Amino acid sequence: MSDPLRITLIHTADHGGGAEASVVSLHNALLELGHQSNLYVGTKHTQLPHVHAIQRHRCIPGVLRTAKWAEDRLGWQYVYHPWFRKLDRKFRDHADVIHFHSLWSGRLGYADVGGLPRLSRLFPSLMTLRDMWMLSGHCAYPAVDCDRWKTGCGQCPDLSLAPAIDVDGTAHNWQRKRKMIQRSNIRVITVSDWLRQQVQSCPIFDNTPVFTVYNGLDEGVFCTGNQQQARSQLNIPSDAFVVMLAGQSVEGTFNRGGGAVDFALQALDLNKPDVFPLFVGHSASAVATRWGQPCRALPFQTPADLATCYRAANLTLVASQRETFGRIPAESQLCGTPVVAFRNGGLTEVVMHEQTGLLVDDEDAVGLGAAVQQLNRSREQLAEFSAQAAQSAAKRFGNAAIATAYVDHYRSVIRERSQDRH
Repeated sequence: MSDPLRITLIHTADHGGGAEASVVSLHNALLELGHQSNLYVGTKHTQLPHVHAIQRHRCIPGVLRTAKWAEDRLGWQYVYHPWFRKLDRKFRDHADVIHFHSLWSGRLGYADVGGLPRLSRLFPSLMTLRDMWMLSGHCAYPAVDCDRWKTGCGQCPDLSLAPAIDVDGTAHNWQRKRKMIQRSNIRVITVSDWLRQQVQSCPIFDNTPVFTVYNGLDEGVFCTGNQQQARSQLNIPSDAFVVMLAGQSVEGTFNRGGGAVDFALQALDLNKPDVFPLFVGHSASAVATRWGQPCRALPFQTPADLATCYRAANLTLVASQRETFGRIPAESQLCGTPVVAFRNGGLTEVVMHEQTGLLVDDEDAVGLGAAVQQLNRSREQLAEFSAQAAQSAAKRFGNAAIATAYVDHYRSVIRERSQDRH
């Protein structure tokens, strides 16, 4: 057996959305595999072992305020974070490899792409991309019809997309990212082949090696179970055809235009009164009010409670207009619940059409509704999809398998760096 590795993970936070869950899952899996993993985060919410808050500091009194004033006035993002540039002081003597994750965080931020050349020169380095922020001049998810990130941004059509800026500094931000990536020695990992193709289409990453490793999920939490027991626990009718919706399908419109919720409700409308929706998320009650028919609305759930929701459902409906991966459908399949979704982004890889669910043309709400109806009427096909979903998802998204894939990448970049130095 190879010697354990000393791994430094760097991410926005240790609790929050799907990206945080994926990074923490990787951190825990690496520890379980016997490696020494330390997670450094911009914001620390939990008391998880080996998780460290990145302490912000200033070099000269007033300089941080001045830098923030300049950022706001010019539309620049995260140009002065000296603590990030010298983060190696925290782990200089106990890291074999650095693994960067999301480097953006609201308006204040915590990281600085200007630190990448130095840090990647000191340590073998990887970066996992779960969104498109590193490809763009400011936003993590460009508008569906915007390809300006392929040519340098500038004249941004929507500065309000997160992380928002008030002044169009997108051309400067894009050029700065390109300069820093081209000066760095970083292997890039994406969470889907679709996202890898986007990275390879962006000049920021010219001549940068790019690989795909899916997000890992905790198969000890997301696993099959008794459907009737789950329904009893959630007070859901035992004989209903339950369609679960979460994520973008519940949390409002996408890119401020017609949205995932609208498509989802249109699909459900086509199946009245034969479906019983289970809405899960911060906006669940509001969406339930729009639905206006019998349903169950639950607030945002813990992973364990979310797994119970998946088990209670016959299928999960995913109306997202863009997913770089698709954590909701991946979790659903681990729980043995098939998925009906649009054919876009990473969803085409997460959901195996006519094996673990059904995919329909993007933004085709009628097709989405017809797919729900098909599985409602063909319970035999639904059962076949359910069995295949659980088995396939465990192989493709199980935490241990994903962590092992990353360890292979760690050893590879360490070996390459050693060869370069000799």
